[in-house]
Amino acid sequence: MNFQFVLDDLSAQHQADLLTIEKAMGEIPRSAYAVFELKACGLRFHRGLEDTLEFLKTRLSAFHLVPLEMLLESTGFDLETLVKLVKRVPVILKARPQ
Repeated sequence: MNFQFVLDDLSAQHQADLLTIEKAMGEIPRSAYAVFELKACGLRFHRGLEDTLEFLKTRLSAFHLVPLEMLLESTGFDLETLVKLVKRVPVILKARPQ
């Protein structure tokens, strides 16, 4: 499945950042699933980064945490920025071309 963000009505910078994330997800296996889970789990940073990371570790397996770390490294975003960028942005899941 291809994971694409709906870019309508977003600022140019927000669109560019989301396209950067999409491109990196296409290059890093399993990272799209990790981003989808980030959107679904409702991460909040009001308790601090350490508590947020502990919560995330309960939601994602190591199988998906490693691709998430690779995605963060590839895009240059930190976890909080990534969550803010993808939060409340609809996604489209498309089937792979046959």
